[in-house]
Amino acid sequence: MIKPLGHLLGGLLVLMAGNAFAQATASNSGDHQSSKFAPFQIFDRAEFVQSASLLPPDSDANWVPVELPDSWQVQNRPRDKIGWYRLRFTHHGTAHSGSDSGQQAIYISRITNNIEVFLNGSSFATSGRLGPQPEESWNLAQYHFVPFSLMRDGSNELLIRLHPDGYARAGLSKVYLGDSADLREIYNRRYFIQTKAPQLITGVLVVMSIFSLTVWLRRRNETMLLLFGLMAAVAVVRLFHHYFRDTPLWLAAMAVPAVLWLTVLQTSFVLHYCNRSQPRLERGLVIYALGGSAMLLVAAVTDLFSEATQVIYASLAILTPILGGIIIYQLSREPSRGNILMMVATLLNAAFGIHDFLNYQELLGYDRLYLLPLGLPLLLLAVAALLARRFVETLNDYETLNTSLSERIVGRERELAASFARERELDQQRATADERQKLMRDMHDGLGSHLMSTLALLKRGSLQQSEVESLLTDCIDELKLTIDSLEPVERDLAVVLGNLRYRLEPRLNAAGISLEWAVTDLPPLDYLDPENVRSVLRIVQEAFTNTLKHANASRITLSTGTDRAANRVWVRVTDDGQHFDIEKAKGGRGLANMKSRAARMQGEIEVVALKGGGTCVSLFLPIQKTKPTVDGLFQLLS
Repeated sequence: MIKPLGHLLGGLLVLMAGNAFAQATASNSGDHQSSKFAPFQIFDRAEFVQSASLLPPDSDANWVPVELPDSWQVQNRPRDKIGWYRLRFTHHGTAHSGSDSGQQAIYISRITNNIEVFLNGSSFATSGRLGPQPEESWNLAQYHFVPFSLMRDGSNELLIRLHPDGYARAGLSKVYLGDSADLREIYNRRYFIQTKAPQLITGVLVVMSIFSLTVWLRRRNETMLLLFGLMAAVAVVRLFHHYFRDTPLWLAAMAVPAVLWLTVLQTSFVLHYCNRSQPRLERGLVIYALGGSAMLLVAAVTDLFSEATQVIYASLAILTPILGGIIIYQLSREPSRGNILMMVATLLNAAFGIHDFLNYQELLGYDRLYLLPLGLPLLLLAVAALLARRFVETLNDYETLNTSLSERIVGRERELAASFARERELDQQRATADERQKLMRDMHDGLGSHLMSTLALLKRGSLQQSEVESLLTDCIDELKLTIDSLEPVERDLAVVLGNLRYRLEPRLNAAGISLEWAVTDLPPLDYLDPENVRSVLRIVQEAFTNTLKHANASRITLSTGTDRAANRVWVRVTDDGQHFDIEKAKGGRGLANMKSRAARMQGEIEVVALKGGGTCVSLFLPIQKTKPTVDGLFQLLS
């Protein structure tokens, strides 16, 4: 286990170095830059003004030039006002290129705490919930698509409204603008190291802590198991805020004391592992951790938490090298691969801690990554490697017993497999019957209703040939839609839309309407069964039908995107025709049916009349459906 752990340490360092290199290789840009659809650009300068208003400032406001990254702490700005950053650039090219490579995006590596982004006066992105109870976005990189419709050929103005939300380290990093695919790669690297990796590591640490403490409860004389389990548990408390956008106050107040206790537990573990216990030193460290924790808790109540944190980090910056020297000295007295691994992890952990202290003081810049969330688990993994050897030796003693037990398990597995096979066959039969009933009901209410009404009108002789053709075309579309909903889509919404494109594009071409396809990869939707596929197809088809019948449009754009912060994906149908009369539509059944179908999937419909003409119909669907509440069930039934 020690050798693979060494590979893990090296791989993580290479990953962090690659991420730093990716951020450092971008070229500097000016305040007013040139934009094309292929490359991306970086804004390292902007114009800044503070205001108490949520509306964009006038062009003649007191704008001052600033360099990005921009730290409010360094500039000593007040935190009771919001800040506006203005970035200007020139765009050459056609905004509606009709290709995936033309999709523009904006990427920002760090903000504190929330932003709203405007292009040419129109808002198109927010980092999270704004207002009196804002979400925490300080540790989340930002990546948002830039709507084609907002980009102008020529001069453009990008405004970023920054909400400090009371954070002392308010600020804005460099801003990236360009091709969405290129920026997605940079964003994914940053998101993994800054957010996803600590979350995954926290889950591993939870398992490690539970396992160690459980074993210790059975074997109370194993002090090292107790210390290791406590180290893992404290590390979880330290890293747990990576799971929250609304961190509870008590959890935020415990994050800094957790660093103190990790220092104490790590030192005690190494001393016990080397059989060099020093009770006086260990008691002194416990008193230090208790005093620091009490000071931080009192400071949290008296609004002095930031100052107390500075004191604790300063003391750790002094104490960590001393304790690190003691640990390395004890481990070096009996050299072994396990001890060397522990020394490397200790040195890395100490270096990461000093790095984060300097980073917190903004002595290394504003948008540097915090490394201690990665260093703490490395140390615990090194400790786990030392304990694993003893665990493996114990397992070898039970090898003979496991052989006979395995034979019994194999027999039991055969019985269970046969039982599961029978149960699976019954489940498949029930699922087939349920789907057949849903399909028959859907065809009766949809296609059957269309045919019956057409037949009744034909018998009366009140239909013209063109009206008959239109009604029969609707019937055929309804039948094709039902067939498409039965196609295997593997929970992929893009495949569903691709099938619809194949059906509708000839009809659009015949009507003289061009279709722009801006569908991107979307996360899988587990609830995308045939019934929900039919609902999605009907909603999108209804939007297309309204454009064909009423908008007198020449172009329709079908686009998709993902808003992970809001746990949803979106599908947009945008045309350049006449405005959609929303008030008039409220009296009809089309829009109401669209909203009803979306609500059954816990989704929403939004219809917006665009400036300069055209309509945008947006369907928002959750990535993961939530369990409905009692109020939500009543709303759905109504």
